[in-house]
Amino acid sequence: MKIIAAALVCLAPSFASCTELVPTAAAQAGVASAVERYANAIACAGVQVRPGDVLMLSNGYQGAFQARYAVLWMGDMSCFGGAGTEQTQLAIATFSNGRYVVQPELSTPVVAFDSPVRMVTHVVSHSTRALVLEGNELGPEDPDNAPSVPVRFILRADVKGNWKLVDKVFLYVVDSAAAR
Repeated sequence: MKIIAAALVCLAPSFASCTELVPTAAAQAGVASAVERYANAIACAGVQVRPGDVLMLSNGYQGAFQARYAVLWMGDMSCFGGAGTEQTQLAIATFSNGRYVVQPELSTPVVAFDSPVRMVTHVVSHSTRALVLEGNELGPEDPDNAPSVPVRFILRADVKGNWKLVDKVFLYVVDSAAAR
């Protein structure tokens, strides 16, 4: 049996006060639809966004009318094709004029999304200006399409909306049979 363990000492203090907001089902569906249209317009066709991919960053002071949502989606921005060309992108959406819309000026490729991994595999936690994410980095012998080194990292949004890497720890797999 394998157990995933992490050195989370450096991550816990910087994210302890996080409270996650949960969007309504209607907001999730509306945001997912808007981001899917945006993603398919700026990346190779075929991007799919599920309502469950929607993260609520803030609910504002007037509910949905001031709420901000983040969606991590997978796509090939340059349409080069081949192994290792898709990567996680970020879209920020809001509610405006009666519909959910993506804010391109706060979304990739306009803003930086400094993820150390090509594919985010898990959202651990999120807050208004921070995301705690997991994925795999490339190891020394890994091909581009098969990274094998698991990491957990924190991205924090700066004043311009760029998501900068502020912390990263390597996760490791412990073989419990060998540890006995």
